[in-house]
Amino acid sequence: MATTTPTQEETEDNAPQELTGLRARMAQMHNPGLYVGSGLGIASGWLSGDPLLLTTLGTTGVAAGWAALGMNPGPWRWLPGQGEPWEWMARSSRRGYRRRVRRMRRRLDLDHAYGPAVGSDGMLVPTIGIADGWRHRDDRAALVRAAKADAYRRRSATLRAIWAKGLPDWERGWWRRYSPVEMALRAGPLAAIPASSYIDVPWWARLLVASTAATWGARMWALPDSATPAAAEHPDGVDWYLARWDEWIACDQGPLPASKLTDVRLDEDRLTAIVVSTTARPALGVGQDAVSIAFEVPPRAVNIYRPDDMAASRAKLTVKLRNRTGELDMDDLSAVWEEYSPYHGSELYDAEETEFGRRFKLLMPRRGSSVADVQPLAIAQALDMDGEDAVSHLHLRVIDARRIEVNEMSVNPLQDGVPLDPSALVMDDRGYVTVGKDIYGEPARWRLMIPNEGKFGLTGRQGMSAVHSFSSGTTGSGKSSLEETLLIAQMINGIVGWLADGKYGAGFASWTQVLDWLVKSHYGAMLMAQAAVDVGKFRFSTQMKMQWQDADGYVMDGRSFFVPGEPFAPMQFTADEFNEMVMDPAKDHVNSLLASVSNLGRQTRSAGIGARVYVQIPNLDSIGTNKHANAIRDMLQSGNIALFRTARADVDVMSLGSRTPKFRLEPIPETFPNGAGTGGLGYIADGSDQYTQSRMMFHPNPVRTARELPRPTLTWEEADAAAAMSPAGVAYLRRDEYRHMDAGEEEEFLRDLVKQEQEKRGINTTVIDLAPAPAMPAGMDTDVDDDDLDDLVPPSRSELVWHAVDRGARRNGEIAKVTALKPPNVANATKRLERLGKLTQIDRDWHTVDRLDA
Repeated sequence: MATTTPTQEETEDNAPQELTGLRARMAQMHNPGLYVGSGLGIASGWLSGDPLLLTTLGTTGVAAGWAALGMNPGPWRWLPGQGEPWEWMARSSRRGYRRRVRRMRRRLDLDHAYGPAVGSDGMLVPTIGIADGWRHRDDRAALVRAAKADAYRRRSATLRAIWAKGLPDWERGWWRRYSPVEMALRAGPLAAIPASSYIDVPWWARLLVASTAATWGARMWALPDSATPAAAEHPDGVDWYLARWDEWIACDQGPLPASKLTDVRLDEDRLTAIVVSTTARPALGVGQDAVSIAFEVPPRAVNIYRPDDMAASRAKLTVKLRNRTGELDMDDLSAVWEEYSPYHGSELYDAEETEFGRRFKLLMPRRGSSVADVQPLAIAQALDMDGEDAVSHLHLRVIDARRIEVNEMSVNPLQDGVPLDPSALVMDDRGYVTVGKDIYGEPARWRLMIPNEGKFGLTGRQGMSAVHSFSSGTTGSGKSSLEETLLIAQMINGIVGWLADGKYGAGFASWTQVLDWLVKSHYGAMLMAQAAVDVGKFRFSTQMKMQWQDADGYVMDGRSFFVPGEPFAPMQFTADEFNEMVMDPAKDHVNSLLASVSNLGRQTRSAGIGARVYVQIPNLDSIGTNKHANAIRDMLQSGNIALFRTARADVDVMSLGSRTPKFRLEPIPETFPNGAGTGGLGYIADGSDQYTQSRMMFHPNPVRTARELPRPTLTWEEADAAAAMSPAGVAYLRRDEYRHMDAGEEEEFLRDLVKQEQEKRGINTTVIDLAPAPAMPAGMDTDVDDDDLDDLVPPSRSELVWHAVDRGARRNGEIAKVTALKPPNVANATKRLERLGKLTQIDRDWHTVDRLDA
């Protein structure tokens, strides 16, 4: 605190001189409240009878109305008299303090040296007393000023403490309801002054009443606004907080070294700022406790959170500077939220205890903050919830545009698991099946088909389209459990199931003899996807020749939608570990696989054929960056989405476009607090960007249940048509010949089969577009160093930029660093490549679309 004294001295020296004497009194006359108050006091002293009664009743009514408005917040807050009374005293004492400082400085400027003392014998006598030693100190002036400043701060703090203890509600913000005692102090004289005329007092008492009325009116009119606590407790204001941040947080041994605060604002009783991390550490690396120690506030008064549109190197900081911790009922969530909420103007209501914890609702203001801004981390900080993993216990659900429901579940109701219920897997008329239970005890639904409203087959069946699906999660998170449940649901509802096992058969080994078609090799997955496309083409050609009827019963020719069972069964193509299948672009099956799945996503929904893709991480960039991968990425964002156990970094880098979660999802741990595994626990999207934590059904041996069900399969017409179109259809017809083989044997069998079929069909017929790596010319070594060629013919800027993006650079800044080009050159090159169709920009990230030499 000693370091703040010089700044205060300099501020006071440079401050404009306060008016004194007659000029100060004249300045005070420019106050309407002075005339109103003195006029009321004088008029009350001279009036009598009915005029005095009417004046008394009128002023009493005005006082009552003023008090009623003060005790109910609203747009009338412009009314005078809304400040804090301890500031009146501090303001008056500040004037007296400044006068004393001026007198002290004038005295310090004088020469206080005393003449030498002369003894009785006429000789000089050295006398050095305590007072002399003090007066001869060179830093006496600074010490006196420091002592005076400390005394003033202690006096102001004492006055404020007295008022805070006597009237604690003075410490609240302007939006609060004032207490009756407060309004009695403010509006009481307005009713008491006229009533004093009914008492027979001497003339000098009348003058005293008029003087009191004039003083009260002037005080009420010129009452200052509520001062910020920084100005009261720390005279340097923002500078004090910046210094404390550097000392406690940004130091070498602090929680966030080399960090800084920007956009710092002191607004009434709140400090807001942006935390900027200048190192590799995220801005959220600093915790509540560290900031509370640095700024000398309770932990719950600190909120640190990062909006979804803010980079990881930044975070928002909100600190409540005036706290009434000792007066709040910490069990009253509404009062605690009103005191510490980071969302100004929000309200917490309907708090209740549930079987698993607490539940409450938040009402967001009409302007300023929306439900999309609410984050579990900010709620946990404001309510000071116990435990490091308190955020994972909060589950948010949007009610409408301004309301959101928050469930705090100290015990997860899903930890006991959800048993498999075949009856729940029967599809309803909206195309939904129940695959588990969500955190709120409601069914977790998965959509298999989407009805086409007003379109029916000739038998009266509702027209329906297939649904694409996307799931992600690490190994052991429960993806296979969901897929096994969906396979059983497909068999119950008559949906043909094709499955490509990306784990080379290890993921679904027991389903080999149960499904209509299961392949174990990545090459087989390519053939399966191509066969699904061929089936879709045959179905389109057949449906075009069929009739249908609308809701009014009119029969039309040419059906462009799918009707289950007329004449084909719905079909589902599933690719497990899809990112592993397309990880190496050099392999000959990758381009054809991507092209086929892209075709499924864009065209075959109206043929009743859907695609379901499983990947290890939620970032869909892992499936590639060419034009087919971009189409697949759009396809997977259109239907069902399930996100299983993921890491913190994976949640922050999701590339789900419009289906990116509204609220940042917390990572799912490997075990529940009771030690049970979290396999099958994940987040399911509800059709938009609202994700709900759910647990999928589980059965230790689901194949046993599936074997008791009929196995849907393609009709002979579809199989023969697919076989006639490409060798992929032949691979389907001969699937029983390689069911028992492992992945390597299966791939060898299928390659031989494709080779034989292509020889039969003729060398000029290209059925499957296999793109092997280009062969090197004869005699050329594959390890030729082409640095010399680059020196002779250096690559162009466009080539440098395209290859940088192809290797993983996503933003112009990253590309500039990799290529050593200037940012304007990089920007021009990316725009040119985008016009040529070589690059595309997704969420400000660049991705390759086509080969540069194509």
